[in-house]
Amino acid sequence: MSKIAIISQPEKGVLLDVGGCSTLQEALEQLSSTLQSSNQFWKGSTVLLAMGKLDLTAAQAAQILAIAKGVGVFPEAVVAKLANTRAAFAQNNVKVLDKAPMSLPKIKVEIKGDIPFAETEPDDQDLDETKAKTNLDVSILELEHDTIEDAPLPEPKAEQAAHEQKIVLPQVLYLKQHLRSGQTVSHKGDLVIIGDVNPGAEIMAEGDITVWGSLRGIAHAGIGGNTTAEIRALNLQPLQIRIAHAIARAPDRPRFMFAQGTGPEIARMVEGKIRVQKNRVEPARV
Repeated sequence: MSKIAIISQPEKGVLLDVGGCSTLQEALEQLSSTLQSSNQFWKGSTVLLAMGKLDLTAAQAAQILAIAKGVGVFPEAVVAKLANTRAAFAQNNVKVLDKAPMSLPKIKVEIKGDIPFAETEPDDQDLDETKAKTNLDVSILELEHDTIEDAPLPEPKAEQAAHEQKIVLPQVLYLKQHLRSGQTVSHKGDLVIIGDVNPGAEIMAEGDITVWGSLRGIAHAGIGGNTTAEIRALNLQPLQIRIAHAIARAPDRPRFMFAQGTGPEIARMVEGKIRVQKNRVEPARV
């Protein structure tokens, strides 16, 4: 279970769930780190707090509220499973609930045998460099490296394009912070993370996921079956990537290439499989 989860549903607000924390101190640290790193985002948002099974006194509840109010967040309600904790927040004049109005989505992914690599094809230059540095006679098929040649991916089929036009997603969640191990972000729409997503962190979105930094954790775009969703990152080194009901893991790069990264990359569904290519923006046509 995540130590802290950020669950965003624009029609309901944003739920900060620290129920995965085992102690008050851990909850305070996780909440403080999350709120302060993106303090401008939280202002004006409808925020709810979930305490899980933490057993708190009125004074301890006041500590949590002080952290939130310190960055301009005034929780609309607090969700807690224990009666003592609900009473503690009620004493601090906060509305209390025994059940959260939203939760992390339940995800079904398609796994057939071992988790496959994301389909990729190396550039000829990358292949030559690998041979030179490793002295191995490897072929393109044997080299598992997650950059793809410059040729564009195939155009989506007509029925896929029609499906894409029907999808209307809510607002973008723009979060400016690094995500550490044990942190989860879920959004009903497109998700943009300005920062790194470290191993042990997980991000999920019904739409696209864009990471302006290194993606080293788990990313799931298109939850709910949106096969047109995409995952982008400046440095794409995930433990797993998932799009709709498909799942793949990053290829095993040679160590020197893994450390350097390969620049901005994008993952998308092509003919039912996840494929990764270098992310390039086509010049505007005049």
